[in-house]
Amino acid sequence: MFHFHVLPATISENQATVVWEKPTAIFNVAAYQIQLDNDCIAVLPANKTHFTVQHLHANTTYRLTLYCLSDEGERFDHDEATCSLTTMSPTEWIDVTRAPYLIDPTGATIATHLLQQAIDECSLGGTVLIPKEANILSGAIQLKSHMTLQIDGCLTASQNPDDFRFFDQKMYDGICNEDGLPLSRYEGWELYCYRSLINIGYIDPSDRQRIVCNNVRICGTGTINGGGNQLGMAMREIYANKEKFPQYVSDQQAGRRARGRLISTMQAKNIHMTGLKLINPPSWTIHMIYSDTIVSHGLTILSKGIDNGDGWDPDSSRNLWLFDTEFDTGDDCVAIKSGKNPEGNIIHLPTKGVHIFDLNIRGGHGIAIGSEQSGGVEDVYISDCVIKNTFYGIELKAQNERGGYIKNIHIRDCSIDRFMAHPVTYNADGQPAHDLPVISDIFLTNVTITGDGRVIELIGFSNKTNHDVNPVENVHLDMINVIATKETADMLLTYCRKIHLRKINVLKEETLITSIEKQDIESVASEPMSIYL
Repeated sequence: MFHFHVLPATISENQATVVWEKPTAIFNVAAYQIQLDNDCIAVLPANKTHFTVQHLHANTTYRLTLYCLSDEGERFDHDEATCSLTTMSPTEWIDVTRAPYLIDPTGATIATHLLQQAIDECSLGGTVLIPKEANILSGAIQLKSHMTLQIDGCLTASQNPDDFRFFDQKMYDGICNEDGLPLSRYEGWELYCYRSLINIGYIDPSDRQRIVCNNVRICGTGTINGGGNQLGMAMREIYANKEKFPQYVSDQQAGRRARGRLISTMQAKNIHMTGLKLINPPSWTIHMIYSDTIVSHGLTILSKGIDNGDGWDPDSSRNLWLFDTEFDTGDDCVAIKSGKNPEGNIIHLPTKGVHIFDLNIRGGHGIAIGSEQSGGVEDVYISDCVIKNTFYGIELKAQNERGGYIKNIHIRDCSIDRFMAHPVTYNADGQPAHDLPVISDIFLTNVTITGDGRVIELIGFSNKTNHDVNPVENVHLDMINVIATKETADMLLTYCRKIHLRKINVLKEETLITSIEKQDIESVASEPMSIYL
């Protein structure tokens, strides 16, 4: 028996998405079969552990069964799992290009107020639709609980930064400053930023764990275009002289952290994003702050050439799902965060329960955990991802003064550029934490690393002033195939403890060069230790 369940945030009146964990009791699963009530509706390869059931009837209960299949297509006895779902009732649809809103579908006229009016007037559970062929030009919009924004055409960001302030400050009294900018979080600090193009929720500093917005879906077959560097630079230039926290600008680029994002969720729960192409954010693409249960899948995220063009950034959030998504970004494709010292340590809200699988990452910096992780990051599961042509592959990182922790990280059945768990020297704002960061309990299983030079780097944290050391600890590398693209590949270990190596193979042009069958390294002192593979 294994875990097979519907993601509640994905249930609509006609479809829902199911996910499951790979069974650990059987190792030769060749495929999965999904049955809806009594009918077989899908047979999926072994590296696909998700499926969206479509063409369902509204307000109807269904039973789903998942079977594991052998190479011969036979079901394994007693290895099946079931779940049920009930679809939503039919709801109101609002086409914003029709009366009474009559938004210009050519994108020639700014439509922020009319689009926001349609959202505000949408009935409980209703859908606001941007239809195919329509290009809607807008500034920041605020979604509300129990609604869907469906974009089958294009939502395009205005190039005017003033369109990303609150235009009705009385309505949002207490959550924005005198310039109409809301409280947000950027690179680990809470500060006032321009609004994102799409906003869900807001930050309540008196209770950051209170959910202020829930049950929102952003979906469709269209595109969201965030305005790119042109909008981002305009935001920076205007706000540079009004920098509220100049002591936090370690990069000496005033106004850089005042930019909005493409989509922001703040203190929100049960948010579903699917089907869309997300391009040209003014900085990060999707940023989730103090949020719970966010499901993102079936997306294409493109931000090549964007300054800080991150793709998907959970920040002190929990129960997060990202799968079936393609990335080509101008920075980290995924960046898992939880605040910066000392604020992240004080707020102390970790990011935990992150499930990432079936990604195609074809450019950018790769998957990062940190460097803003002062509130802690734990329970991250990454599987069946292809990560190519990135700078860092999968990187666990923290600044030496950051504090916090990264622990219980599982990486399985992936193809990556390299793997690193180490300190970084940049982005060192704020008062140092009392303790060094901790990175521990890391598990890599059946991972292929393609590259040359240093393909694995494990370096712990040290304080030269008082000689404290926090080693990278309890790392398990099991069934790792290193495909060397040049002459050599190596692993660097410094300040490590309890490093377990099992079946590490190095190949060049499909020929086995060397192999480590089993090696346990109990401790590595301050002098670097290189293992030439």
